[in-house]
Amino acid sequence: MGKLAIETRGLSGGGRTSATKLLVLGVVHLSGGAHGYQVRSELQSWGAEIWAKIKPGSVYHALKKAAADGLLTEHAEPGNSGPERVLYRATARGRDEIVELVRDGLRRTHDPTMLDAAIAMLPMLTRTDAIADVNERVARLEAELVGQAKGWENPNPDIPEHVRDQAELWAGHARTELEWAKNLSKRLSEGAYTMADDPGSWRTVPDHLKMRT
Repeated sequence: MGKLAIETRGLSGGGRTSATKLLVLGVVHLSGGAHGYQVRSELQSWGAEIWAKIKPGSVYHALKKAAADGLLTEHAEPGNSGPERVLYRATARGRDEIVELVRDGLRRTHDPTMLDAAIAMLPMLTRTDAIADVNERVARLEAELVGQAKGWENPNPDIPEHVRDQAELWAGHARTELEWAKNLSKRLSEGAYTMADDPGSWRTVPDHLKMRT
């Protein structure tokens, strides 16, 4: 789209893969340990198959891949009336990976699926890190909008005129998202939400915060 387009990072399927990984790891951690069908059921209750495009098969694939990568441990348990079930638990590396994925999702623009997943796991971050990452998103969006405005001043003659409407749509999304990010940063600065460095945080998963699976 040349000078008229806002940069479009993260629009490929890789974003959905990262979002699935984050949500699966997060649910296992928050559960204190979960079987595959429990992770799938929990995510279905969140409506993640709609906003994160998560399919049942991708949940099991993500669990096995995370275990192979050392992010989860696997414990075979006898089934109630069938084959053995696998209980997954997050390792220290897995918990660190959740934090890194949340931070990446907050910073990365033009990847709404990853942003939604990061917001779902926002309390895994310390307040300082969350504010810093949201503020970085603000800076990136502001830079993109400035870049597009300059593009309008010297439009590329090779770009069809109707494509400018697409660029304006992207700019509208960016302006809306910019205001949202500024408001989120402000709320976090004012003490909103229980973050990882607050008493009763998700990072340690006290009993009263564990999901009932």
